[in-house]
Amino acid sequence: MASNGTKRSDLVSVVIGGDIGAYALGRELHEAFGLVSICVAQAPIGAIAHSKVFTVHNVESLSPENLEAALREIAAAHADKRVFVVSNAEPIIATLARLEPSLPENMVMSVPPLEVVERLSDKVQFAELCQEHGLDVAQTEVVRFGPDAPEQIEPTKIAFPLVVKPAYSPEYAAFIARGFQKVYYLHEQAQLDELWAQLREAGFVGTMLVQELIEGDDTFMDSITMYVNGAGESCLLASAHVLLEDHAPTMLGNPVAMITQQVPDLWAHAAELLAAVGYRGFANFDVKRDPKTGRRIFFEVNTRIGRNSYYVCAGGVNPMRIAVEDLVDGVRHETQIASKKILYTLVPLSLLRRYVRDPELLAEVDDLIAKKLVFDPQRYAADRGVRRMMDVELTERNQIRKFAKYYPKPTDTSF
Repeated sequence: MASNGTKRSDLVSVVIGGDIGAYALGRELHEAFGLVSICVAQAPIGAIAHSKVFTVHNVESLSPENLEAALREIAAAHADKRVFVVSNAEPIIATLARLEPSLPENMVMSVPPLEVVERLSDKVQFAELCQEHGLDVAQTEVVRFGPDAPEQIEPTKIAFPLVVKPAYSPEYAAFIARGFQKVYYLHEQAQLDELWAQLREAGFVGTMLVQELIEGDDTFMDSITMYVNGAGESCLLASAHVLLEDHAPTMLGNPVAMITQQVPDLWAHAAELLAAVGYRGFANFDVKRDPKTGRRIFFEVNTRIGRNSYYVCAGGVNPMRIAVEDLVDGVRHETQIASKKILYTLVPLSLLRRYVRDPELLAEVDDLIAKKLVFDPQRYAADRGVRRMMDVELTERNQIRKFAKYYPKPTDTSF
């Protein structure tokens, strides 16, 4: 799908971060408005570095100081235009929310208020809000680490096997870099006790969650994407049935293949939750269906659009158009639903088909392939430079190696 929107000469777009998710945002902005986005990143992937729809503004790191300096420089260089800023990098969202009030007036960005980001990024507070607004959550125990935490952690009352993960990802990010896992799947109390000892020895200060294991492979996951405009209305609704997730330790849980779907009942409850906290901007929910009970369990909300935003665009609604027209033009859209049924994938179709075990679901995948309703954000007809496409091909081949190493065959738990 090439650029098909009205080209905007009054607008500059800035995408912060340099991964596949950032490329998707740049593609959406190019499709909507013909914009060549400025990528602010340390070392963007080749699909961005060699792209026709990006220029690159290199920074030494995405520290708050470097990011603020880069944004001020870009705003000053385009003082006669509106500068639209968007990111899908989790640590960056809170930084942007802090910076927003002091940035130049010609710069606008799609981020929720800082207090809302901090509240919803805490999985304990998120679970409480879910229960208040009719959304189901997993059975959970909260374990705190730090100077005021109890010396002895009581054995869990949740049945094994179970899952352990941080309550607040930003305070745990540095520990992932030190070798700790994003999510733990544990079979016995001795493993849990060992993890607690390792976290204490490493000096972790924060909160961990012990949760019941919701069984089911990756195909029991759903993704929900929404946009809340300046009037507090959820004006973009999208959802997808996940087929396969990334299983590399630092990327665990990121969908890599999905089929779009509609979930009006869940949208209604999620919109109610977002309205209750004064949300603005994009939100992306992770939901899992319990194969034993049919419960739909809300795991978390990302206070950003999500790495796989292009499934929304392929489903019929360009999310960047919605955000720009809200924040820059003050346009209040009627609710738009990504209603077109498509297959979204970041992995080769031959690899994907090996992981879809349900015959009916596999038939659905094959039907969409036959109808040529398959979308990969990296494969953009308007951006088919030879060097860039070599990088895309290399990335896809690397997916095959990653799955062979970390998740060689599907399991009933996805672990």
